[in-house]
Amino acid sequence: MPMSVISLTITLVICYLLIIKIVAYFAHRKSSQTVEDFFIDGRNTGLVALIGTLLATRVNALSFTSTPAFIYRGGILYSMVFVGITASFFLLRYFGPRVWHTCKKNNFITQAELFGHYYQSPLLYLLTVIIGIFCVFPFLTVQFSAVAKVFSTATENAVTYEQSVFFLALFTGIYIFFGGAKAVIWTDVVQGLCFAALSIISACLFTHWVGGYGKGIETLTQAIPEKLVFNSKNTPIFFDLVLSWPFANLLWPQAFQRIMMARSSNTIRQAALGRLGVSLCMIIVTLTMGIMATAALYGQISDSDKLITEMYVKYMPLGGAMIVLAVISSGMSTIDSILLTLSSIFTRDIIEKLLPKPLSEKLRYRFAQSISVFTLVIASSLALSEVGKGYLVNLVTLSATFATFLLWPLLGMYVWKKSTKIGVISAIVLSFFAFCITNLIKNYWMLSIPLGSTTIAFLVGLFSFVVVSLLTRNLVEVVDRE
Repeated sequence: MPMSVISLTITLVICYLLIIKIVAYFAHRKSSQTVEDFFIDGRNTGLVALIGTLLATRVNALSFTSTPAFIYRGGILYSMVFVGITASFFLLRYFGPRVWHTCKKNNFITQAELFGHYYQSPLLYLLTVIIGIFCVFPFLTVQFSAVAKVFSTATENAVTYEQSVFFLALFTGIYIFFGGAKAVIWTDVVQGLCFAALSIISACLFTHWVGGYGKGIETLTQAIPEKLVFNSKNTPIFFDLVLSWPFANLLWPQAFQRIMMARSSNTIRQAALGRLGVSLCMIIVTLTMGIMATAALYGQISDSDKLITEMYVKYMPLGGAMIVLAVISSGMSTIDSILLTLSSIFTRDIIEKLLPKPLSEKLRYRFAQSISVFTLVIASSLALSEVGKGYLVNLVTLSATFATFLLWPLLGMYVWKKSTKIGVISAIVLSFFAFCITNLIKNYWMLSIPLGSTTIAFLVGLFSFVVVSLLTRNLVEVVDRE
């Protein structure tokens, strides 16, 4: 790689990190030293900022590389993205204002506080905490790993993988420690704009290099005709994706916490529509990138995740700096969101519950800051391990599935009042076992199942949610009367 590319990459990244630091500084000046302000911006986030931070929960370090490569690997399966974002809009529009009202009324900050209080169940509280940590902690580590790999590769180890993780953790830790949610929200907005601009530029360049949009479509249909139709192999995968990602976009703990940040319930309704519009535009952009890159390089690369990188290597080597910047911007926006949420789970749901007496507001604030740094150290340390460098990537999709297990307590609160806490808990537990057993049958015993693991887990959860609730409802009524 020419030294000019390496120098440009390092220069752009340094400038970008300085800009983020300046944004975080001004956000810090407006913050107050309360736990509510640190974790959820004092429930005072306006429309533009809320749209930006909601989008940041969906965009991650793999969005600029792996999402367009979905065309290369799955073809028509990319249509799931349109289904997912549309479903996410209706879910946020319906549940968002209701969750906001309940959490504001009771001063809740985490999912466990919400579900545990409503169902009066310590077990459900504990399950929610476990699911929340499992959903997001591997995802957080993956972001460190993905950004560090891209940066170290782009600079030919002028900045090593280990150094990349360290500097990413350092810059993220500084603005979260001092600015909390305000810093996260406004840096999310800046990082989102950067990611969008680089994606649009890439889509335009790719289309030009292939010879136009029509030419790209024509070449694609000739290259992967078998992947552009539904069949017995890809249909179960499609349903698995549809039954996980739309719900996960609402139920990820970091996404759920964004609802609590809103200034009002009406802000959430407007933000749902704004997120839908921006997301559809970005989906079309990444779709264009994937189509054009697949048309140009199908069959010429061994790793589809390198599809976008290889396009720039072939047509414009200096563009490698753009890839690094896009991955860093999307990765940091995910890291800060997840880090803040994990810190709130550790602080509110675990440690504060174990303390013998409540802390003062000032001590709680300092404690929250310390926990955020501690969480950051664990995640970055795991990213430096051999496990963090590769194995956890496979857990990202799994964690989206596990996030959907929290659908049942949400439905019980706002949709089906006949549900019981026994029905909700059984739905979560049986969904988990159904998912594990199905994967064991398919991957260990190598037996064919017509439905995907996520679909089976969802159906089992739905069945147990309804049936067990109906069977135990009379028992619950008797206990309540006594």
